[in-house]
Amino acid sequence: MVIFGMATAGWRRRLLRGIVLGVTGVVVVGALQSGATAGRTPPCVPGEATETGTVAAVHDGDTVALDDGRIVKLAGVEAPLPPLDRPADAPWLPAMAAKQALERMVGGREVALALATTEPDRYGRWRANVYSDGEWVEERMAAAGWVRVHPYPTDPACVFSLVDPEAAAREANLGLWRTETYSVLDPLSASLERRNGLYELVQGRVRSVGHGYSMTFLDFGRDYRDDFTIMVPAKVAERFDEAGLSLDGLKGRLVRVRGVIEESGGPAIRLNDPGEIEVLDDDGG
Repeated sequence: MVIFGMATAGWRRRLLRGIVLGVTGVVVVGALQSGATAGRTPPCVPGEATETGTVAAVHDGDTVALDDGRIVKLAGVEAPLPPLDRPADAPWLPAMAAKQALERMVGGREVALALATTEPDRYGRWRANVYSDGEWVEERMAAAGWVRVHPYPTDPACVFSLVDPEAAAREANLGLWRTETYSVLDPLSASLERRNGLYELVQGRVRSVGHGYSMTFLDFGRDYRDDFTIMVPAKVAERFDEAGLSLDGLKGRLVRVRGVIEESGGPAIRLNDPGEIEVLDDDGG
C-alpha cells in the first residue's frame, strides 16, 4: 500500500508539472528577503510559561521527567539519535554528551513550562518550551550544538528563532555538528535516495521554480523528473504570499531546507511552514 502511494505521488508530480511548465514556463517575480526565516522571528520568552515543575530525571538530550510524573520533550528541537545501523544497546557519544549537557542545565532544578500541546503524545510526552533560571533551555542547547531545529506542527512559531543559534553552532563545529551523521546534504547527492523517511538539512541553489495546481516546486537539478525538489503545498505558499515573500524569486538563490525526505519522482522535502527554508545569499549570484 505504501509503495503504491509513493508511486502515485511521483506520477502525479510529473503529470502536473509537465502540463503546467509546458504551457506557462517559469515566471520570476520579486524576491524572498535573505534571513527571512529566523531574523524576523522573535524568540520564545519565559513570560509565555504557565506552569512549573522540578526535573527529576533527564532521559536524553531533549526529554526530561518531572517530579509530578510528566514527561516533557523540548519543543522545536531534537537531540542526536544513534545511526540506524548501530545496535540499540551500544552507547553513542553524541547522544550521551547531549544528555549530559541537558542534565547540567536542568537536572534537579525547578523549570518553567510553556506547553505546546493540550495533551501528551502517543508516548505520553508533553511538548513544551522549557525555561531554567530565566533562560530558554532550547536556545542554550542549540547554541551549544547539542540539538538541531525540528519543529512539529503544534510548536509555537517562535521556535524558528532557534535557526540562528543552530547555524552558529554548526559554523563553529560544535556538538552534534562534528559528526558526519548530521552533515548538511548536497541536493545533487545520490545519498538522498537512501534517506527516505529521515529528517535532514539540504543546502543548494534553486535551479528552477514550477507551479502545479496545488503545489509549487523548487528544483535543484537539470531534470525535474528525478532531481531533488522542495514541494510547497498551496496553503504554505499562501503564507509566503501573506508575508510579501515570493517563491518565484527563489530561482537562482542559495537556500537551506529542513524536513523529512520523501520519494516523489525523486527525493523531495515537503514544506509544512515557511520557516523550514532559509535564504543564504542576497541576489542568487
